[in-house]
Amino acid sequence: MAPASSIPLASSIPQASAIQPVSAAPQRQPPQEEEEEDANSYDSDEGTTLGALEFSLLYDQDNSSLHCTLIKAKGLKPMDSNGLADPYVKLHLLPGASKSNKLRTKTLRNTRNPVWNETLVYHGITDEDMQRKTLRISVCDEDKFGHNEFIGETRVSLKKIKANQKKNFNICLERVIPMKRAGTTGSSRGMALYEEEVRVDRGGDIEERGKILVSLMYSTQQGGLIVGIVRCVHLAAMDANGYSDPFVKL
Repeated sequence: MAPASSIPLASSIPQASAIQPVSAAPQRQPPQEEEEEDANSYDSDEGTTLGALEFSLLYDQDNSSLHCTLIKAKGLKPMDSNGLADPYVKLHLLPGASKSNKLRTKTLRNTRNPVWNETLVYHGITDEDMQRKTLRISVCDEDKFGHNEFIGETRVSLKKIKANQKKNFNICLERVIPMKRAGTTGSSRGMALYEEEVRVDRGGDIEERGKILVSLMYSTQQGGLIVGIVRCVHLAAMDANGYSDPFVKL
């Protein structure tokens, strides 16, 4: 049996194309300072049931800070027995599991159309961080008597944010980011096999979501394939508490 090795699990969120404002008057316009990504450019069935989130991002290069302004959400999925929700937004810089990578807004009660107008700031952000990190933005429902519930999320690759230029987003939330299963090949001699799950966005970018260590061996004596699931590291947080309850499915 050949030694197992780790491989990256990767995916990325499709990013909507920026919509450039068009002037109705023939007058000369000043340089555009803001760009917007619109929920209308998303072809998502989940977006109609989970809701849409409006926010903006600004990388202040001089002060090494990333400003995320959560403006509002619209048409969130009802999570409570009264047909409403108690929503809040949580930010998580990926990769990274420390508490300093996680920020959250206040909770608004009994509404499916919350208006936060709240700015959360990451300090100590470098140009290198902007090139390699992804911002996960999760909308959750707060439950006073039980566990907070995850409503939906979106992810933004920070390398798409220009320094000192605010970018506006209006994006449909997604419940689960689907994965695409890659093809595999085999060997009758017990060669280690690996399977990689990747999703590439429209710009061809890949977001790392962790690594899994596996091994496969075909046993001629037993007449079957032996699968060894060893461990995972640096998995992306999938729950409202910033952790996951992972299992492996073959």
